[in-house]
Amino acid sequence: MSTVCFSENRRHYSIKNGIINKEKERAMTETLLEAKSISKKYEDEYVLQNTDLKINQGQFVAILGHSGSGKSTMLNILSSLLRPSSGQVLYKGKEIGQLSKSAVAKFRREDIGLVFQHYMLIPNLTMEENIQMGSKYAAEAADLEELASLLGIEKLLNKYPHQLSGGEQQRVCIARAVIKKPTILFCDEATGALDSENSKNIIVLLHAIKQTYGTSILFTTHNREIARTADRILILEDGRIVRDDMNMEKLSPDQMSWEI
Repeated sequence: MSTVCFSENRRHYSIKNGIINKEKERAMTETLLEAKSISKKYEDEYVLQNTDLKINQGQFVAILGHSGSGKSTMLNILSSLLRPSSGQVLYKGKEIGQLSKSAVAKFRREDIGLVFQHYMLIPNLTMEENIQMGSKYAAEAADLEELASLLGIEKLLNKYPHQLSGGEQQRVCIARAVIKKPTILFCDEATGALDSENSKNIIVLLHAIKQTYGTSILFTTHNREIARTADRILILEDGRIVRDDMNMEKLSPDQMSWEI
């Protein structure tokens, strides 16, 4: 009798687990964020031109381009920090430009996280206090101890920014962005101020965040090695996407090389 029950429980678990996995796979193919013919113009000069883009849930997307290619402008428009001169940005099918101010604020507060090249930590707050600022108005927050362990910053929580290295500060910035459990994490040259070893560490941690929380990640960089660790690579030149490829030969972060 117990054997039968065990078998039935095991079968039920397998079916349930299969359903969950199928739901995850289906979610990975759903469009989360979409840009339709977005352009950005300053006076007579376009920095982004007629760009179309779809981002699926759970994707790690590298936006690769030289300085001035328009990648930061694209990221700022997709994250609602900047309005396009023309075109639309849709999040889960809703056009961000048509949302009320309070709805846009809610989108920024709950659905997105931001990590920049410059850390922008508050100098008179501890690391724990800086991180908690990220979840102050969030609907749901990740467990701080779990997140700190994932990012390897457990022993830094009572320290102040001036007591940390650049790599440590960037890990805290990532924690601040991720603690509110955003759907999308926007990283603008997040390794730009770091050496190769710390850059590798940050990429490792971002992949761990994607795996742990199912977060979609958009990462701008001029570094091809970093881009090669992503699920998908976009190449920008002169404000236009010239290539958009699924990365079928992904590097693991420890395979990255900065050798010339």
